[in-house]
Amino acid sequence: MKHLIFITLLLLGPGLQAQTTAIEIRHNNGDLLTIQRLANGEVWGSLFLSDRTTASFASHELIVLQVDKHQPIKLQQGFRSCGAPAPKSQQVVYQFEQSESDWAFSGSRGDGDKPDVLKLLGWDADQYAELAADRRPEVVDFPLDPGEHLTLQMQGAQQLNFRYVTSRGEQRETIFHLAPHHAVLEQLLP
Repeated sequence: MKHLIFITLLLLGPGLQAQTTAIEIRHNNGDLLTIQRLANGEVWGSLFLSDRTTASFASHELIVLQVDKHQPIKLQQGFRSCGAPAPKSQQVVYQFEQSESDWAFSGSRGDGDKPDVLKLLGWDADQYAELAADRRPEVVDFPLDPGEHLTLQMQGAQQLNFRYVTSRGEQRETIFHLAPHHAVLEQLLP
């Protein structure tokens, strides 16, 4: 009888394990990456700025993420938070060299009243993919949809890089190492 109960528990064991619904990865600089599965099945990633600084994301600058050496992704304001004002036009040009995987900040574009010729020409279409995100002063949320490039890239990825400018004009990069968290990420990502 004891053997029958033991075998039954072995068969039921894997089905009884709790499903992971969230992970938090904190960087040494205090920035926090969370990935969570909501009750409706959606999976969202969030980058929270460190509470060690009084700065927030500069509303007129790009927030760029990159998985390993893949094409960088611009986190564009696509979801409107309640009462959030329209963002200013981007003022800093980011350049990504595919061959070297290096970044460069090219400085201010100048007067915000003039039309952005580079944006009108789609100057960065080959350098960046785009992803609609919900940007607020200290956090940016982005969806991890099944079958989309970002989600596919994150499966088995080694690191996730974020590049952004703060409201104090600081150009920052935060790299989250994903390798130690592969088991949890496999459960979370669709």
